[in-house]
Order: sequence, then structure tokens, then C-alpha cells
Amino acid sequence: MLPLVSIVTPAYNRASYLEETIQCVLTQDYQHIEYIVLDDGSTDNTREVLEKYAGRLIWETHQNMGETKTVNKGLQMARGDIVAVINSDDPLLPRAVSTAVAFMQRHPNILVAYPDWARIDHDSRVIEFVRVPEYDYLYMLRFHQCIVGSGAFIRRKAFELAGMRDPDFKYVADFEYWLRLGLYGPFARIPETLATFRVHPESTSVSSRGAAMANEHIRMMQKFYSLPNLPPQVHEVHAEAFSWAHYVAAGRCESVRKVAREHYLKSVQYYPLSFLGKHGFKIVLFMLLPEHLFERLSRYWRTVLSAVKRYHRSGRKFFFGKV
Repeated sequence: MLPLVSIVTPAYNRASYLEETIQCVLTQDYQHIEYIVLDDGSTDNTREVLEKYAGRLIWETHQNMGETKTVNKGLQMARGDIVAVINSDDPLLPRAVSTAVAFMQRHPNILVAYPDWARIDHDSRVIEFVRVPEYDYLYMLRFHQCIVGSGAFIRRKAFELAGMRDPDFKYVADFEYWLRLGLYGPFARIPETLATFRVHPESTSVSSRGAAMANEHIRMMQKFYSLPNLPPQVHEVHAEAFSWAHYVAAGRCESVRKVAREHYLKSVQYYPLSFLGKHGFKIVLFMLLPEHLFERLSRYWRTVLSAVKRYHRSGRKFFFGKV
């Protein structure tokens, strides 16, 4: 008997993208799916979109209470042995559910399975394919890198072990949950591109940069390290973890230069050795250069990196010197 998979989609003013996401779930080649879509008090035509699919999915609308609480409500409603949270603007790719279920059945010890994903634009055109790192809990903690991205599938057992997402966080609730859940068991990467992450002007990742988002990264680490009975290896990387948390926080609020400077300085104070390379060079440039010049160099560097990635994906190789 194949396990029931519950998919939860929180929706807030994403009607223009929601139907594509609904269709991508309903057309999966896996039959045992419970699909729950929760409208978090949208003011656009989200409700009208959902009414078109009455009888094909479970949906409710409620007064706006934020994504984290909406996701938790969906997780509490879910009956599946495996659960996935799929954002309203990040559609799954074909075969995502069946591939994830087969992978988790082959690896019964893992709590979470997460795939590679494609970054897409507002018209669903692929910007780039992202190969995510193999799972390493201490790496994720030390370098403040949320390894798990779009299209993650979670065993129901996870919620019994670690509970739900922490409603104290608006921007980093998923990362906080992975750090907390990772204390209880292993995750694993599915080596296939099965999900998407959409970049558009209204997306949280684009619109929420600022001091508030930066502050959440630090509060998250403080709250995490206040948990009881953390294993010794977690305490051993405390300085690096806070150093990189401040580095990431600074990057989230570089437009607020005073706040960003404070985070960059704290990152160095926590663990100076982490910044002997390119990251330290970036901090020095940020501290010394005028804002307009730093932004110009940053844009140029991002352009170069994007060009290198495109060249690499084309299958060609760089040659240095004579060919």
C-alpha cells in the first residue's frame, strides 16, 4: 500500500500564480495525495481560484495570521504519512511526489528528503538549475546555510519529534525548523530536479530584506542555542555559527549601512578566521568604500558569477593559457 502524501499550500495574494501550483499538484502521477490549500486572508481573487477546484482539494479561508501559523494549521490538518509544504508561487515539477516517495521508501531512516530545484521567473521560465548540497547538519549550522530548499518531503514522525514551525519567526521559520528537526535524525538529498523557486518582485525573499529580517537570523540562533541538551558538537561550533549568522544578517540589510556594519563587525569578532578569504575582503570593501561604489562593484561581481554559472551549465570548460 502506497503511503498517503499530504501537500499543504499557504496562499496570500498570489492568485496569479496559485492556479499553476494547484495544477502541478493535481496532475502528479502519484494517486494517493491529500491536497490542502489555505487562504490566509487574501484580498485578491484567491478565493475565486480555489472555488474552481471544489471537490478536488481541501481548502479553507481564514483571517490573515501569517505564513508560519497558516503552515502549522495545514500540518495539523494533514493526515498523510509524508507531508510537503509547497508555496503558492513555487510549483512542483512532474513526478516530484512519486520520486520522493520511492526515495523515502528506499531510505526509511531519513526524516526529510529534499530535491534539486530550478529558479524560475514570473513567467515560469527557468533562470537556472540549482544543485543543492548533500546533507551535512553541522555544515548547515556552522555556515548558516539553509541546505533544504523547495520541494522538501517530511515524515509525519518529524512533527512528533520536533513539533511545528515556530510562529515567533516570519522570515526564517523554515530554516529554524530544519535546524531543530535535524537534531533528531538525518535528512537526504534527492539527486533530481523536482521543484521550483520563483523570483518575482513580490516574493518574500526579494521584498523582505532589511533590518527586521536580519534581526530574525540572530534571534533564531539565540533561541536555538538556548535549547536544552544540545549535543557537544553543536556547542563546539557556537562561535562559527554566530559569526556566519551575523554575516548573513549583514547581507540582508546592506541598504541600512549602520546596521549592516554592526553585523559585519560582530561576525569578525565571533570567529575572525572565517573571514581571511573572500568574505573578509567583502567586509573590508563594505566598510571602506562609499555606498554607491560598493553597490556598483557588487552588481558587477554578481554579473560575473552569473556568467560563469551559465558557461558552466553549457557544458564547456574554461582554459587558462594556451589551448
